[in-house]
Amino acid sequence: MEMKSLKYILIPILIFITATSFAQIDTTVVFKVYGVCAAQCKPRIETAAKGKGVQSASWNVDTKMLTLLYDPSKTTLDKVEKRILDAGHDVENKKAKDILYESLPPCCYYREMKNMESTNQQQDSTQEIKGIVMEEDNKGSFKPLQGASIVWLNSNTGTTTNENGAFSIRQNGERLIIGYTGFTPDTISVTPTKEVKIVLASGKQLQEVKVSSSARGTYINPLDAVRTQNITQKELFKAACCNLSESFETNPSVDVSYNDAVTGSKQIQLLGLAGIYTQLTVENLPGPRGLATSLGLNSIPGTWIESIQLSKGTGSVANGFESIAGQINVELKKPATSERLYANAYTNSFGKTDLNLNLSQKLGKKWATEVLLHDDFLHNNHLDENKDGFRDLPTGNIFTVANK
Repeated sequence: MEMKSLKYILIPILIFITATSFAQIDTTVVFKVYGVCAAQCKPRIETAAKGKGVQSASWNVDTKMLTLLYDPSKTTLDKVEKRILDAGHDVENKKAKDILYESLPPCCYYREMKNMESTNQQQDSTQEIKGIVMEEDNKGSFKPLQGASIVWLNSNTGTTTNENGAFSIRQNGERLIIGYTGFTPDTISVTPTKEVKIVLASGKQLQEVKVSSSARGTYINPLDAVRTQNITQKELFKAACCNLSESFETNPSVDVSYNDAVTGSKQIQLLGLAGIYTQLTVENLPGPRGLATSLGLNSIPGTWIESIQLSKGTGSVANGFESIAGQINVELKKPATSERLYANAYTNSFGKTDLNLNLSQKLGKKWATEVLLHDDFLHNNHLDENKDGFRDLPTGNIFTVANK
């Protein structure tokens, strides 16, 4: 019932997010279009800019800047610029074909004037642009923004604002890009003779961004003095049904083999040596050892395990003498952090069935308890795939319970 309720809650949320993501709003851009006069160049440029998806186009003969309002879902800025180039007018970083430029009336030859502007711009390259970047809140008051980035368009030259929101940058273009975390970047045209005042309105703030990450199924912490491989629950989930011996079947570090075909017990091999030469601890306390090593691995279900730490090679004898090939430490789920209710069932075509139930309850700020139940049984008594008269898998039932 909880999964169904969650599904019905998530569907409208996903629909709303999808609708919001694909909603388009009109975008205003300002870019340079070269021309000379208001009598012929202006109507020619504005007529060429207008088309499908363009709401308005206004060209300023003094600044040579074209203000364009368009719908990004219906057209693109490249298409608008192409129409202007086809009309014989250069745009920023794009040049119209010479044959189209020469077809313009002689009074509209703007490239001669453009060369003059380039000369003047070189003379002004030593001048500096000064200004201040501020934020407008919902109450209409202004606050300086420290650390806002100021970069010349199509260049790597830039600076940042100081604690008072002020900046000073040497002339290296005609348009500045102003950016600040949480706000949509803005682009403005500037002249070296004037100080600029830039206000980033609160309505231009970006939407919330959530960054999430997850650890890998197995990893080695480079800060540990001993090279230890950590196996998390993410790696254990790869085995649909498992106990401790079967938990390593998806991990190439440890070999798993049958120790006894009659009982179905399994053993692990590390560095080519049998499991009796591997120190096995449960929460850093001695685990199955001696005669219980072969069957003890089957009594620790995978649903009880929180993580496994695996160290290869001879280790410390503080916990026992078996750590010749390495040490395996198993961390079980903790009562304070375990799921309050966790149920898991598994069955396959061979008749093998696993039933798991984990219960936990907090008894106070410092006390918690959990009960872990596991039942593993094979109820198919006639499993003989190769028809040799012997059962392929032993039958039996292992019931395990633990309280922490």
